Amino acid sequence: MALDAEKIRTVLFDLDGTLIDNFTAIHRCYSDVAKTMGLVPKSLAAIRAAVGGSISLTMSRLIGDELAPEGVRRFRAHFPEVMFEGVFVLPGVKWILRRLRERGVRAAVFTNKDADATDALLAHLGLTPLLDAAFGTGTEKMPWRKPQREYSEAVLSAMGAVPAETLMVGDSPFDIRAAGAVGMPVACVATGTHMPETLLPALPDPELIFGNMFQLGDALWRFPKPAPGDEDAAEE
Repeated sequence: MALDAEKIRTVLFDLDGTLIDNFTAIHRCYSDVAKTMGLVPKSLAAIRAAVGGSISLTMSRLIGDELAPEGVRRFRAHFPEVMFEGVFVLPGVKWILRRLRERGVRAAVFTNKDADATDALLAHLGLTPLLDAAFGTGTEKMPWRKPQREYSEAVLSAMGAVPAETLMVGDSPFDIRAAGAVGMPVACVATGTHMPETLLPALPDPELIFGNMFQLGDALWRFPKPAPGDEDAAEE
């Protein structure tokens, strides 16, 4: 493992599949939209496989390029009504965010999810106080999407961070490419849409692919696992 975590001053976390599981709500929203368009909804497994890059790409994969623009419009209009359905924080997330803050390492969300939905979900799940910033898409300041270089550069600039001292943590090749576009080190958790075998072609070092945040925090910083009865132990 070439990554020296002691040099890291900022960690940028992807959201869906990395910090939270929002797939139930995404599937519900997509299914409702598909029905209004006269389509037969696909399974939750199909949604998990299709998510990644942007809602436009996801909709193209699910309903085709021709119908995707209307599907995206309806999805964005409906998602605020269902976005809290079944959402939960993934194991080890609050633990690692607390440990990073104790260590003096800043943490921020760097996601392709719309900024408004990102902020609402983080607040709903109690993650906002554990983060220094959150960057979502669909705003004048952040019109890009991962893995566009401009998006990575804009987030680094907003954080006053330099690539060599910033770690990208995500669950997909989009996160790996977003880091690579500006020379950031990257680590992955296989808690979202991609298993280790599908991440390896993009990130060939298997030592930087972890099963959850507890494993990542232990391997990179030697953070102690929570003891039985600790607040964070309930995440295991």
